[in-house]
Amino acid sequence: MRKAIILSIVLLFTNSCIDPLDLEIENQAEQLVVDGMITNEPGPYTVRLSRSKPYNTYTDSWNAVEARATVVIVDDRGNQETLTETEPGVYQTSQAGIQGEVGHTYTLSIRTRNGQEYTSAPETLQPVPPMDSLYFEVRAQQILNEVEVEETMYVVDVLVDVPDPLQERNYYKWQWQGTFQVNTQPWNYAEKVRGVWVPMPKDCCEVCWVTSPGNRVNVQNDRLINGRILSRHVVTSIPVTEQAFGTKYHLEVKQMSVSEAAYDYWRLLKAQIEIGESIQDPPPATIIGNITSTNDPDVKALGFFGAAAVTSKVVVIGREDLGVRVGEYVFPDDCRVISRSTTERPAFW
Repeated sequence: MRKAIILSIVLLFTNSCIDPLDLEIENQAEQLVVDGMITNEPGPYTVRLSRSKPYNTYTDSWNAVEARATVVIVDDRGNQETLTETEPGVYQTSQAGIQGEVGHTYTLSIRTRNGQEYTSAPETLQPVPPMDSLYFEVRAQQILNEVEVEETMYVVDVLVDVPDPLQERNYYKWQWQGTFQVNTQPWNYAEKVRGVWVPMPKDCCEVCWVTSPGNRVNVQNDRLINGRILSRHVVTSIPVTEQAFGTKYHLEVKQMSVSEAAYDYWRLLKAQIEIGESIQDPPPATIIGNITSTNDPDVKALGFFGAAAVTSKVVVIGREDLGVRVGEYVFPDDCRVISRSTTERPAFW
């Protein structure tokens, strides 16, 4: 039976996309949830701590974050750093602090404010092969609109080819972040007053840049292609809209090496997030992370602390590159009211 809905894991791992994740735990459990990773890129690195929400907790005042904990990253050479709590439940290394290196092993230790202690299994930072190519293709798909009429929409599939090393088993995880420019019409802003639209032009702002973080789990192993090319792997799919493709779409993709344990964890988490609601669907599996209690074997934690090498690549998709018509984006308001928008032009734009 599904006994609890772990809202905190969904918030941590899927960002703006909220999907229910069911795990086999006790109804009253408020388990520690850990989300963190160290890489070979310069820090700071972030570890987020929260508590799973009990199934029968209905109050809006329930607070998920785990504040005032002591969080430490330790490597196999005795180096360590105590993270700083930058906001409740969010812990970061310093800018010039500990940095991951290929071939070395890292462990996370946590002491909560009520004295519970946790540690992660050691994670060795494995090398990652480069992305041979990052490219895109546009495809049409049929959807039902809001009035249940079938219509065609277009989607940009972003694909990657990776030369997989022969000598060892490899496990991959991809993250991505999109940025695009929006041009709005604040001078056309109006509000409804006693049933009548009254023009109320705004002085600012017409041009903004919007950040669109990846919010899906994407992992793969080399079981079927060991030593060959991982070809045409779909990193993400971007709907073609007037907002996103008003000018161009800048997408940065990060490819990471992860351990077999991390791959298994993310693969199961992906399955849980994407599971349907049909009675014919299999029951959800208990997801075992790599965080254990050191002073109470009956206390279980959720989540994963990993170590990964990272390689990055950028693809820029111009409006004119799509091969399909994209209309003008109409938004008669200050562009800053759009979620994750800024008037500061990105350095890469």
